[in-house]
Amino acid sequence: MGFDGLFFGRADVQDHTQRYQNKTMEMIWQGSDYLGERSWLFSGLLANVYDPPASFCFDELCGDDPIEVSS
Repeated sequence: MGFDGLFFGRADVQDHTQRYQNKTMEMIWQGSDYLGERSWLFSGLLANVYDPPASFCFDELCGDDPIEVSS
């Protein structure tokens, strides 16, 4: 499909917990034995599911200062 990577926001809670503890949240997904390495896809689980890190709020209702990128 032309993807370089794919990250999941949902997973079984026991799998997520185990991967988080073992630091195996990222992996190479081997999609097809027939296609070999052409089907491999870098993938991983998001640590906070859909939530941002505690120090970052992207909601317009938050009181955080806006993020500014200087060039």
